[in-house]
Amino acid sequence: MNEKGSHPRLWLIPGAVWLLLLLGCSSVGLVEQAAVVPTPISTRQPVATFTPTPDVLAPLIVITPARDGTPGVIVIPPNVTPNLIFPPPPTPTVTFTPLPETATNTPVPTATPVPTLTPTPTPFIVVESGFVSMRQGPGANYPLVAQLAPNIPVTIVGKNTLGDWYQICCVNGGNVWVAVSHVRTGNDPSGVQLISADPAPTPTFTPTPTETPTPTPYIYPFERAIGPQFFPTNNEFLTIWVYLFVGENPFDAVPDDAAPGYFLEVQFQGFDRPNTNVELPSFDHFEWSAPPGGGNSVLYNYKYEYRAYNPPRAEYPGATVTPTPLQLLGTGEWTVWVKDGAGNRLSEPVTFTTADFNPNREIYIGWRRIR
Repeated sequence: MNEKGSHPRLWLIPGAVWLLLLLGCSSVGLVEQAAVVPTPISTRQPVATFTPTPDVLAPLIVITPARDGTPGVIVIPPNVTPNLIFPPPPTPTVTFTPLPETATNTPVPTATPVPTLTPTPTPFIVVESGFVSMRQGPGANYPLVAQLAPNIPVTIVGKNTLGDWYQICCVNGGNVWVAVSHVRTGNDPSGVQLISADPAPTPTFTPTPTETPTPTPYIYPFERAIGPQFFPTNNEFLTIWVYLFVGENPFDAVPDDAAPGYFLEVQFQGFDRPNTNVELPSFDHFEWSAPPGGGNSVLYNYKYEYRAYNPPRAEYPGATVTPTPLQLLGTGEWTVWVKDGAGNRLSEPVTFTTADFNPNREIYIGWRRIR
């Protein structure tokens, strides 16, 4: 003991307590820190992977369904063989049912293997260049239906007995034919059906119309300027007074205007009626047909006269009645035109009619020479 009478180690107690308190606080802090759960660091979200669209699409197959009992048309893209596109049919699966167990040991039959079916490639045709005619039958004498363009595969549905024409399907709901020599054949066509076509229709001959050329109008040297004018007479024959002149107005004509050297062509009902008077060409001057004021007086420089021939006949009982001159002159149409000495026609025709009861048997016609 010391001088104060205290225990020598008792001074250590307060220090230990202080140390424990200090350590206790630190321990609690450590426990609290140990109890805190750390917040995990967020993980980076995955980015969607970009899958590019392929540039090449699967081949497109166009199938026209069958119609009216005919197969359809299978059309595939150019440069693609049909047997590489159509998958083979699935292999049939054989299912065996186990036999019930019996006292007798019955042998189980061995399954017979089923052969794998190999699909037959579809025969087709394709035009390599140009256009190929499709016809109603196997021949160039059948009517043309349409034309097939290049690079279009079409299914073969038949062939003719000679094997030089294929039948393909379909145009406007019906089969058509193409010549084998004009197309390229894909796959073996030996198994297609043989078809006997109806005979070709007999072509109807349509004559080519002959083009009628438009005639060039011909301008005759003479044109009609007067008439025809008709005058009654007691004469039993026909007289035509003709006025042939050069100039504009026939009524202002002077003797120097007369057109000489011409004649008149006369026909009755298509038959020639030559002049029965003295045949003279037209004068180089004009004359009066009768004295002025004396009957049918007109200026003329050509005269035509026709008297029907009437030979005398003996008269006796029962004899044929002799026709009159007017009856012999005839009832019908007359056609006249100007002509030259060689018979060349120089004017348009003029027509008129006569009859035995019509006294107008003097005709007056005038023509003007224009070139």
